[in-house]
Amino acid sequence: MGNKRVLIYCPVFLPETTGYTHAFEQLINNLLQGGFIVDVLTPQILGVGEAEPFVAKNLNIFRYKPTLKVWGLGLFYEFYKQAQFISKLNQQNAYQLVFIETGDVPLLPFFLSEFILKKTVVRFHSTSDTEYLQLGNHKKYKLRRWFWRYLSGNKIKHVCATNQYHLDYALNNVLHQPKLKSKYIVTNTIDVNTIDLTHKVARLTFVMLGRMDEEGYKQKGFDVLLKALPLIKDDMVAANAEMVIIGEGSKYSKFKLLIEQYGFVTLKPNLPHQQLLALLQQSHVVLLPSLYEGVSMFALEALANANAVIFSKTGGLIEMVNYNGLLVEPGNAVHLADAIRKLIQHSNLEMLQKKSQQIAQSCFSKEIQLKQFEQLMREIELC
Repeated sequence: MGNKRVLIYCPVFLPETTGYTHAFEQLINNLLQGGFIVDVLTPQILGVGEAEPFVAKNLNIFRYKPTLKVWGLGLFYEFYKQAQFISKLNQQNAYQLVFIETGDVPLLPFFLSEFILKKTVVRFHSTSDTEYLQLGNHKKYKLRRWFWRYLSGNKIKHVCATNQYHLDYALNNVLHQPKLKSKYIVTNTIDVNTIDLTHKVARLTFVMLGRMDEEGYKQKGFDVLLKALPLIKDDMVAANAEMVIIGEGSKYSKFKLLIEQYGFVTLKPNLPHQQLLALLQQSHVVLLPSLYEGVSMFALEALANANAVIFSKTGGLIEMVNYNGLLVEPGNAVHLADAIRKLIQHSNLEMLQKKSQQIAQSCFSKEIQLKQFEQLMREIELC
């Protein structure tokens, strides 16, 4: 496959620490281990004197964000200049593939030349560039919808997503059935560690995590959980079970007041990533009652660290549940309460936990992602 050199555009990147940056970092590491030369272009600028946080052999990071302090025109200027920069990098390095890591930047492919677009893939990565993009009322979502519909939707040649649900969603609701040459799945990935299930804490522990800002509070299902808590109170107390909820945002204080009556619930602000992993290694069940969700890194970490799951039947979560837990209808507090009750009473929770690790290994390992990526490259070269 030649020199296997790719350019990846990441809209958010280290040193910012989010599920997105973690997913992007995983992809880049997997490609480096697979023998690729990886160039990263990101508008995430380092502070004065701040050292590059991601250094590796065969990795080059270009931090470039041109600015024009005129709203509207400044947005066009930024992506026009970034597209020019991509063209310059391609002239120097003759990339086999340009990989745009999100559908959140519809102006970038609009400004790319036909020559570059022939080897450019846009990956619809999450709910931000699918459900939020289609349903959101914020100005940024309205603009992006317009850009995709009238400027970029018919320009892109290749598209992919992290899961089949969101690939179909992007094709039908965002791009409006464009004339594509190819479409693919390139999933997120997770390293699976060996977990000794006998080292799980004795107390049955449920864990839930999500953003508690205006957008995230409803999307992650905190409102649904609040309706479910009184329905499961007696079951949780009888089983001496615990629920740990992790989140941060404008709704945090209000949520804290609303759960004070439930002694089995512990609320924590966002944890450093290593502390979160340590918690998942000790817990038993992870909840994600989201209205919509992509291939969540938190969900993958739940699987990899041997947790049974209760996930909403939506998006990328659907592909993560197969005899390792339960799917519930999004927004349905009764279904969520019934599922929690079933796992409290489950006779062999350890079997579900082991199955979660098997799913993480067979469907979301770095080997799977690398195979998907290499297949994508081969087929694009033939187009």
